[in-house]
Amino acid sequence: MSKFIFFDIDGTLVDFSMHIPESTIEGLRLARANGHRIAICTGRPYTNIYPFLLDLDFDGVVASAGAYIQYQNTNLYRSVLEPEQLTVLAGLLHRHGAAYFLQGYPGRFVTEEDSLVMDAVLSNGAGAKELRQGMTLCQAPEQLEGMECGVYFRSDAVVEQMQEEADAATEGYFRLTGCSFGTDIVYSGEITKKGVNKATGMQRLLEAAGLTRKDTVAFGDGSNDFEMIQFADQGIVMGNGIPKLKECGDYVTTAIEQDGIWNGLKHLKLI
Repeated sequence: MSKFIFFDIDGTLVDFSMHIPESTIEGLRLARANGHRIAICTGRPYTNIYPFLLDLDFDGVVASAGAYIQYQNTNLYRSVLEPEQLTVLAGLLHRHGAAYFLQGYPGRFVTEEDSLVMDAVLSNGAGAKELRQGMTLCQAPEQLEGMECGVYFRSDAVVEQMQEEADAATEGYFRLTGCSFGTDIVYSGEITKKGVNKATGMQRLLEAAGLTRKDTVAFGDGSNDFEMIQFADQGIVMGNGIPKLKECGDYVTTAIEQDGIWNGLKHLKLI
């Protein structure tokens, strides 16, 4: 039976040195040759997906954690964040000493001050140089139209407290999740619109493809992959994934550098 297989990017398809294992490339090729469809399912905006991944000819893309969806090179859906709500959230983030950037189809935007904070926070982190490249400096990214999601760094409060305060300030408009990259998933987080996530994006792709939830497999590793792993009929967690995600997956494959995608696809007899 044909499956629709969804793959997170960072820590799943690609390691934090921007490397995709050859076994992963071959696994994707064989899966498609066997009649399965494949999709990227990432927190990255579409314009920040590695070009070498898009060249692998995925059938669909769920980007910005469900806010941007493309199927067979046709744009299906886009959800953007309201500048008025972002302005309230920006005030909250700055009160807690957090730097942040916002992103969407137009690009990625950050203030000069927050860019300097990011440089200090990420200077020794894997993939930090790539993350900072291509960002546009502006005075007030929260006032821009077309933003789909964002990331904040090093608040003085944990993600759970930030979520409670954001709920109170914006009537539950935002969802804050621990960062899916780097080592800090407690005081750094990802910003999305509540009710828009990887699982809702998967559902929209399935409807376009004429498939059902029973036809899905998902591979993930991080904090923003919970909905995706739980929604899929078979949720596969990478060996390098966070412990809590492994607890709710159907199968834990090997780590990305140990042919995790290949071994997971083999385990499910998809290749």
